[in-house]
Amino acid sequence: MTKRHTYWLHLVLGLGALLIVLMLPWLTESYWFGMIVKIREAVTTGDTGNLVMASASNSIIFALQNTLSFIGIFSLFLVIEDYRPLKSYWFYSGILIAFWGLNYGWSSVTKMPWEPVNNILAAFITLLLIRSNVRGHNPLFRSTVIALQTFFAFQWLNIMPALSRYYFGISDIPNSIKRTSIYLESMDVLNFVGLAFYFPIFISAGITSVMFISFDRYISISEENYRNEKELSAIRSKALENRIYQEIHTLAHDLKTPLVTIRGLSSLLSISQNKEKIVEYTERIDGSVEKMSEMITSFLFGSSKKLLSVDEVMTYVRAQIPMENEELTVTITVDENLPTFYANKIRIVRALINIIENAMVVPTDEEVKVIDIQVAGDDKHVAFKIRDNGIGIPSDQMDKIWDVGFSTGSTSGLGLSFAKKVVEDNGGTISLESMVGVGTSVIIDLPVTENEWGNKNEEESIGH
Repeated sequence: MTKRHTYWLHLVLGLGALLIVLMLPWLTESYWFGMIVKIREAVTTGDTGNLVMASASNSIIFALQNTLSFIGIFSLFLVIEDYRPLKSYWFYSGILIAFWGLNYGWSSVTKMPWEPVNNILAAFITLLLIRSNVRGHNPLFRSTVIALQTFFAFQWLNIMPALSRYYFGISDIPNSIKRTSIYLESMDVLNFVGLAFYFPIFISAGITSVMFISFDRYISISEENYRNEKELSAIRSKALENRIYQEIHTLAHDLKTPLVTIRGLSSLLSISQNKEKIVEYTERIDGSVEKMSEMITSFLFGSSKKLLSVDEVMTYVRAQIPMENEELTVTITVDENLPTFYANKIRIVRALINIIENAMVVPTDEEVKVIDIQVAGDDKHVAFKIRDNGIGIPSDQMDKIWDVGFSTGSTSGLGLSFAKKVVEDNGGTISLESMVGVGTSVIIDLPVTENEWGNKNEEESIGH
């Protein structure tokens, strides 16, 4: 809703409520007469129940009159505040003064009964309860609900003989009810009934105000969480874009080797007259082209797989590890006679390298960073285990370690999530073991697939 629409809504509701208040003396004339009848019946029959019924009718009409007066003035002050911002002190003080003046003026003109002490006290309490709800959602609705409960609760104090000395219940009907209770010796009954209605309804008004405030806080937190989640999603998307760029950069770097080979062999072909050498160079060029095609296919099609040996994978991994670093010790242990397995070579190698790179940058309490790579297997599985002597991962962060963007150190938080996706895409599993102060181990378990299934995937890969 626009500001202009809100302005007209508050103006119309405010004037409408005040117009109804002006008409109340004629609209409620029969109800006032009914209360007088109930009081007379109580005198003639001695039935205190008639006094309670008259008290209930009196409280309802007074509460309706005061609520409409209060909401009408409150709506008009909202209009003023929207277009001429007022300080809170003057805003709420102005409402109280206008409310008191309106009740006094209309009671003088229309002879409508009013309770100055009760009304101004109820209005003040209402303002305290709605103060934190003015800037919330639907302030008029909230204020109406709270005001109706508060004014209805306070009207029950008017029929209590015990509060007469404090100028509660000085208008005709409440005063007649209390005088009749004195005549019937039922003052204790009215005192009890007044308190029995006042406290639950007043507490209900307070609870309603707290519920509205809690709702606002819930909405505010939800909106903030939505904004944070949106920003986090944008950050994750940017991080994933950077990861893709990094993978492309790595692929481009890896493609340089066969390209250099092709260029060199092409130069030799142009000057060679030896047919045997020409055949050899041509075969080597074909091999380099096939290798490039394989690398590109593996990168573009994550589901493409080929038969791999552990030695082939580890040779590729060794080429990416800075073995000459004096502050880093890398040990590689590979069991003998390990089976071949079907996987996407480029992606599996990148997953292993990502895990190793994470292990390299993790802080350690030792003088030298140690990374131990072990490869073992049987006739069904091949397992790669990368262990480091870093500071470890706290147990309360273990569940988050696979989330995109989550990091316990200075990394991007993408390595492990990327590795997990690659391993699962290749039908394997990845797990993590860690102990604070000791180190972390990442275990990748890949299945050894049957040859027929593997050959089929290899043919599909070559087709790509």
